Amino acid sequence: MTARALAGRNGLRIWHVAESYPPVYGGGAAIFIRDACHALAKRGHDVRVLSTGQWDGEPYKVRTDRDGPIEVRRVNLPYFRSTDPDGWELGLRKWREHERRVATVIEDALAEWRPDLVVYSTTRPLGEQCLITLRRHGLPIIGWLHEAWLICPRIMLLRSPTSMPCSGPGTVKCLECMYSEYDGTHTRAALKLSWRIPRIGVYFAYRIRRRAIARRQLIGALAYSDFMVIANRPHIRGPVLNVPMGINLEDLPGEHPMRPRDPFRFGFMGGFQPNKGIWDVLDAAAALKRDGFDFELHIWGPEQEAADEELVERDLGDRVVLHGMYQGPGIWAAYDAIDVAIIATTVPEPFGRIPVEAAAAGAPTIGARVGGITESIRHEVNGLLFDFRDGADLTRQMQRILEEPGLYDKLREGLAPPVDTRTTGAAVEAAYRAVLASADIESHTMGRN
Repeated sequence: MTARALAGRNGLRIWHVAESYPPVYGGGAAIFIRDACHALAKRGHDVRVLSTGQWDGEPYKVRTDRDGPIEVRRVNLPYFRSTDPDGWELGLRKWREHERRVATVIEDALAEWRPDLVVYSTTRPLGEQCLITLRRHGLPIIGWLHEAWLICPRIMLLRSPTSMPCSGPGTVKCLECMYSEYDGTHTRAALKLSWRIPRIGVYFAYRIRRRAIARRQLIGALAYSDFMVIANRPHIRGPVLNVPMGINLEDLPGEHPMRPRDPFRFGFMGGFQPNKGIWDVLDAAAALKRDGFDFELHIWGPEQEAADEELVERDLGDRVVLHGMYQGPGIWAAYDAIDVAIIATTVPEPFGRIPVEAAAAGAPTIGARVGGITESIRHEVNGLLFDFRDGADLTRQMQRILEEPGLYDKLREGLAPPVDTRTTGAAVEAAYRAVLASADIESHTMGRN
C-alpha cells in the first residue's frame, strides 16, 4: 500500500518515536506527544510509542508498559539520559557502535509490529540512525518540530561563536558552529581551531553529514509556529504544516484567584536550567529589590540544587519562593499562584508553552522577543516582550508591570483561551493525512506484516 493510499485509510497504525514520554520528564514536547497520542487513540487508531528511559539494567534493553490504550516501549539509555543526550562526547568509534545498537532495537520492534506511519519527535539519544533505519523499511516518516534538531546540531538555532539566532543549516557555518564554543567572535574561534580540530577529529563533521541524510528521510513535518515552519521548510522534503499547539484543559479550574496580589507575584517555570534564562530573571529581581519594589518571585522546575547559593549572592532570600517540580493537575495550582509568568529563554524557542498555559489560567506573560514566542505573546496586548538576551530590558518590562497604571488589567483583558488538546485529534489526524497524500508514490511503497 502506498503512502497516498494510506491517507484515506481508517484505523492507521501510528508509531510515535520520542525522546521522552510521561511520566518521564520531557518538558512541553513530552506533554504534547502524550496528548496527541491519546487524542488519536480515541479516534480509532492503533497508537504506540518508542521512547528512551534510564534504569538499573543492561543498556539498550527494552521495557514495555502501557499508558491506557498506548503501548510504550522504553529503551534503557542511561549514559544518554543522564550525561550526554546528543552523544557529542563519545567520539566517532563509540557513536558508530551506538548507531548499530539503535538500529538493532528498531529492527527488533519492527519484526513484531509494523506501523503504517512513523511520527518522529525529539529523539536526541536515538540519533540520526533512527530515521535512516526506519526509512530503509519503506515506512513514511513525519516529523514533529518540537525543536530544531533536524536542521541544527545544537538543536536550538543559536549559532556559535557569536550567540546569535541562526536561520538554518549550511555546511560551512554548521562546521564553524560545532567546532567552536561560543567564543564571541569568528576570529577568536578561528584561533582555537588549530587544537580543537585535532582533538575532535572528523566526528562532528560526520554527524553533520548524517543529520543532513536523516532529515531527507521525512515525507513532511508539522510545527506549531510559523517560526519553525519557515526555518525548516527549505530543508525538508514534502509539506511543512502549522498545526496550532493546544494544551490539555481537563483539570483546569473553573475559577481563578483574584489578581494581582499584594505583593505582586512573578512566576518562573523553567527551574535552574541554564538555557531557560534563570540568571537574567534573578538579576532582574535583584535590581527591582534594590530600587525598592515590593514583589515575590515563585520558581518551579528542575535543577534547583544550587538555588540557595544564587539567592544568597543576590540577597533574594526574602523574595524568592522555590516550589520544585509540578506534574499533572499540579500545573494549574502553580499558575494560579502567580500573577505574571516569565519566559526568559536564552535560545530561540520553537513556540513556548508557558504563555499558552499561563493564558489558560488567566495570567499574562513577559517573554523574550525571539522565535515562536512572538506568536503567543502580542506585545502590550496579552503580554510584554523584552529584547532577546537583554537582562536590562527584562528588568524594564517587569518594572512596568509593577508601576504602570492600568497595564496589568489591559494585558489580562487581552488573553484568549487556548486550544484544548482533547479536541485537536481531528486536526492532528488531518495533518498526518495531508502529508501522506502529498508523498511520492514510488518513493514510499509499504506493506503490512
